[in-house]
Amino acid sequence: MKRKDRGAVATGAARTIGRGVAAVLGAFAFVVAIGVPAAGDWLPKPSLHWTQTPTVDKHAMLNDVAVHEGVGWAVGVDVDEERPLILRWADGRWTETPQPVSSNAVLESVAIAGPDDVWAVGENRADPSSSKPLVLHWDGRRWRTVAGPQVPAGSFGEVAIGPDGAVWAGGWANVEGTEHAVVYRYVDGTWQPLTAGLEQSINANALAILAEDDAWVGLNAGLAHYDGTRWELVDEVPSDGSHIPTALAVAGPKDIWVVGVEHSSSGELPLALHYDGVSWTRVSVAGWSGQLYDVALRGGRPLAVGERFMRMGDVVVAKPLVLEYNGSVFVGAPRPTETEGTLTAVDVSGDRVWSAGLVISDSGDFVPFVAYATS
Repeated sequence: MKRKDRGAVATGAARTIGRGVAAVLGAFAFVVAIGVPAAGDWLPKPSLHWTQTPTVDKHAMLNDVAVHEGVGWAVGVDVDEERPLILRWADGRWTETPQPVSSNAVLESVAIAGPDDVWAVGENRADPSSSKPLVLHWDGRRWRTVAGPQVPAGSFGEVAIGPDGAVWAGGWANVEGTEHAVVYRYVDGTWQPLTAGLEQSINANALAILAEDDAWVGLNAGLAHYDGTRWELVDEVPSDGSHIPTALAVAGPKDIWVVGVEHSSSGELPLALHYDGVSWTRVSVAGWSGQLYDVALRGGRPLAVGERFMRMGDVVVAKPLVLEYNGSVFVGAPRPTETEGTLTAVDVSGDRVWSAGLVISDSGDFVPFVAYATS
């Protein structure tokens, strides 16, 4: 989730025309896709029918959502109090759950290992001069703080659970005097650094863990694979800052999807890539200016969320964007709201698709947003 590369846009806020933004409105990402499942292999999916779920009455934003067997978690930040916000979905409603950090912190990502084993990560700014990685764990009764890696400065933006149950976290940190992207694995109460090969990258945005020696990380900028020893950047994804992967979804070792944003000369464009076990290929995204923050698999088919940029008078605003793959390109899908705002996260559990983020109220305030869709 996932507030990846958030600095690229002023989410939810109007932006004056200029800076090449107006040109984006007519731009298209039209790279022909090869190496992805043929259109004939895909049957049409039923349309999404969204239901908005009330959250909490406060100024806040949600950065990630995860749902498993009817219980869900959404994490973000209480904007007014500048502290982490954690919501729990149970018995058909969202409830704010107490957590131990009182101020100057934000949660960016959440992952469910089991009903009594949930992890959330983010950034702690208790020291205004130096942020630190924030790690929280739910044991079935309460959230508690878990000591993060011992680094002078850093932040976690992503948490994932490996097939063996190990917790992986990614972000950035000051390592031996240099700030760069980092990935850690939490084993037996210790954070193991898996940073070899990431020294020239800025931030780890997204993780997909297939095995201890088979993992992927989306970076600012580029995409890298881990072989159990070091990370290796892939040639197909530029590492010059023009292509920022923000989320990964794995159907299998030969069927992996990435979404994110391309910073083109005309502005931001949604980015989609597919891996067939041999190479990564650009997949078309038809007719949108904006960026994608998360992706999940709905019946094996990728469904991505983010924000699209729309001109309203002399300004450009962000509105929620939902795209799904139709066998050849990503096309627009029904959106849970037409209110100004952003969808930062998506998850699929059973027959429901869940999406979270924020909308902008009439008074211009951030309002936390969650909705689910059924087919």
